Amino acid sequence: MLSGCTGEPPSAAQKSASQPVASTEAIQDVPEVSEQPADTGSDAPQDDLGLLVPGVLQVGCEIGYPPFEYYADDGVTPIGVDIDLGDAIAEELGVSIERQDTAWDGIFAGLAAKKYDVIISAVTISAERMENMDFSTPYIENWQSIVVKRGGSPITELKGLEGKNVAYQDATTSDEYLDDLINTGVLSCERFEYAKVMNCFDDLNLGRVNAVLCDSTVADGYISREPDKFEISWLQSSEPGAEAETFGIAIDKGNEKLLNAINEALKKLDESGKLDEIRKNWFS
Repeated sequence: MLSGCTGEPPSAAQKSASQPVASTEAIQDVPEVSEQPADTGSDAPQDDLGLLVPGVLQVGCEIGYPPFEYYADDGVTPIGVDIDLGDAIAEELGVSIERQDTAWDGIFAGLAAKKYDVIISAVTISAERMENMDFSTPYIENWQSIVVKRGGSPITELKGLEGKNVAYQDATTSDEYLDDLINTGVLSCERFEYAKVMNCFDDLNLGRVNAVLCDSTVADGYISREPDKFEISWLQSSEPGAEAETFGIAIDKGNEKLLNAINEALKKLDESGKLDEIRKNWFS
């Protein structure tokens, strides 16, 4: 890969205008372990959902991606958008739920290896990923964004990253987006790659990097919790012809029973207002 910039991550971490843009639009077209008690919210038999273990929805997620999934202050309780969403879907399906905290760089391989039924972990739907897995109806809209320290020098355009230290999470759409900018000659910068997006924000706060390139929904979550520390200085939506990314639930390729059941559950959550309630609870 041709690269217009280089950079080594800081030793403390290895390896992801401004109004929040988490979508609160209704769904348009519906075509280690945390457990919740089962509740019969669906007429579908538990053994007819295409689950690896009847009666249990097993979920892969990276519990380190606020506000979608991260640990509460006790260090053991997972919380976030996708945690609430998974619990609500399990309740609609009438099954219990188990979660496997999985490193992002291996999360898709785990789905293919049938280590869990689905991934509910802020997964961007893309044509490349759809070749290897199926996706539910989208439940969130998202854009790429640039986040800087509040009160510092704002970076209001992509070219503002020129020569700067830019943090991002490895193997994410932010990583792919930055790759494209570099490979097409749009930008030259110093790249700082992290395993978890939390480390990006830690080093931004410490001044080790100038900016974080990340999902706007993630940026919104951080700013909602720490409005005095960070601000979004650029959104991809400002670029001509830009299209929003969408997040969906990833399901093993060809598991039509489970795909249909989850889409039906999402439809019911949308119609009841529960889905919108979850989004509003986590996004300002």
